[in-house]
Amino acid sequence: MKALSSMLVALLLFTVFQIPAFAESHGEPPVIELEQQFEELLYQETTDDWEVVNYDSKSALNFELRSIMTWPLADYYVDTWYFEENGQLYLEPKDGPPGLDTDRDYTLTKITDDHYKLTQDIESELYGDETLTIHYKYEADKWVFADRMNVIEDVGGELPETSTSLPLFILIGGALMLIGGLLVFGRKEQSAL
Repeated sequence: MKALSSMLVALLLFTVFQIPAFAESHGEPPVIELEQQFEELLYQETTDDWEVVNYDSKSALNFELRSIMTWPLADYYVDTWYFEENGQLYLEPKDGPPGLDTDRDYTLTKITDDHYKLTQDIESELYGDETLTIHYKYEADKWVFADRMNVIEDVGGELPETSTSLPLFILIGGALMLIGGLLVFGRKEQSAL
């Protein structure tokens, strides 16, 4: 009987983790609000020697960026535009990524209920004509950046997908460990009787 109940619990837990969250009520991502947060976090106030005023480590800034984007994307931006030296955080003095011009037209396309893709044709002094592509995903009850890339016409392709399903795998692994512990504990109790 205990084995049957253990298997029922395992099946129930597995099913719960496989049911997708319905994102229909989430609407479209808040494009302008996320873009403002992105610019505020990425382009930090610095001193004349590029020392960041509001953060003293890459990990602190990375933690804040993860509130609006997936962790691999936050890692990419912090590692690309910031460095630590003598216990201080510095901004690399170089051109940043292109930003969304909210005063110009852009296209927001629904991929799935929890995934949208934004594209905007932009002209950059550095690269010429480009297409900015931003992917938004609904994760952990909020919209976040899943990927941001700029595709330069006739020069290269798109960057790889940076989103991951790691949190789901962590939850499944934790559930399996819990089930295994319950089965071992149940077996020890049964042996004691």
